[in-house]
Amino acid sequence: MDWQISCEPVRNCSDQDVDHGAQIKPFLHKDLENRSQARHCPQKNLPEKWVQDKGRFYVFSTEVKDWNSSRQRCQDLGGDLVIINSIEEQKFLAQKIQDIGPNTLYWIGLTDSHTEGVWLWVDDTKNHLNLWAMPPDDHKSADNLLGEDCVVLNGRMLDANWGDVFCLRKERCICEIPCS
Repeated sequence: MDWQISCEPVRNCSDQDVDHGAQIKPFLHKDLENRSQARHCPQKNLPEKWVQDKGRFYVFSTEVKDWNSSRQRCQDLGGDLVIINSIEEQKFLAQKIQDIGPNTLYWIGLTDSHTEGVWLWVDDTKNHLNLWAMPPDDHKSADNLLGEDCVVLNGRMLDANWGDVFCLRKERCICEIPCS
């Protein structure tokens, strides 16, 4: 499978929904070592088991795609590339990536492809967090004259770890799907 779903403990599941035999990838669920507190509810159209965090599912792709293809895959799952709303959410996601492998890069839903230097989330809201590992530089090369307009997240540091890169690069992605 090319998708792994990771969230925090579910609050709205009944005992009938609990899948006690679920095989959970431990590197994504290190914070759920006390599995008696975890609940796993079936969710329509999601490729694997999930755990819920504050009304959201986080899907960590294992397949690499460019930014637009990754976004389309997230939309096919009923969500979009992740929008990071707080430092707490940033640290949560970065910790998951550290558990997977700190040098793995993941697309997030932030881009300045419409107007250079104006960073917008996929829902067209302006970014107000400054979590760049290095200031975005829009580096251009002979291979990509468009510059670096899409953002990846890595797990090397928990707080400042965004990087602007070419949107056509092949990377993993994090999808955010609202819980229903």
